[in-house]
Amino acid sequence: MHKAYLTTLGVLAAVLTAAALGTLVLPGLAGSVTADNDHGGPQFEAQLRGSEEVPPVDTNTRGKADFEFNRGKTKLHFDLSVENGERVTQAHIHCGPEGQNGPIVLFLAGFHDKGWDVDGNWIGDATATDANITNNACGSTLAELEQAMADGRTYANVHTVAHQGGEARGQIQSNGDNGDGDNHGGNGGNGRHEDD
Repeated sequence: MHKAYLTTLGVLAAVLTAAALGTLVLPGLAGSVTADNDHGGPQFEAQLRGSEEVPPVDTNTRGKADFEFNRGKTKLHFDLSVENGERVTQAHIHCGPEGQNGPIVLFLAGFHDKGWDVDGNWIGDATATDANITNNACGSTLAELEQAMADGRTYANVHTVAHQGGEARGQIQSNGDNGDGDNHGGNGGNGRHEDD
């Protein structure tokens, strides 16, 4: 009982800290948000644009997602920023190659049916574990999800009220620093990186 009480206090402290910093904490991830420094594994990123949606969306909304696994690939730390986001409802990692839509495998943010206007950092230093995987299309563990990311089979997607299927999307690519000396091909398999 005492241990459960301390765990609850720890989660509450993490939620209150995140709220004080202006960071959105998701119901599905609230128990997983941590303040530890368990990093050092493979790192990935996604540049989100409407032009990457299937079909493409004409929008000024764009974003960037950064992902870092711990060395054991049992935790995934991530940040998500969105520029010019109007009535943003949610964001996810989907399993699917470039040019194809795929199922949601992990929630990054949301759900808010009326949407938030977002312009800047939306999710900061959140952490997911195997328990947060919602669909096994890219595997049932973070280690399997990391391999799918390295193979170019995942994308990040920001959804809005106006574009419920997604308004800004980006294929998740290795940033070349995966913490184990192997860069998995360096760019997630699609050979390009947009900086616009």
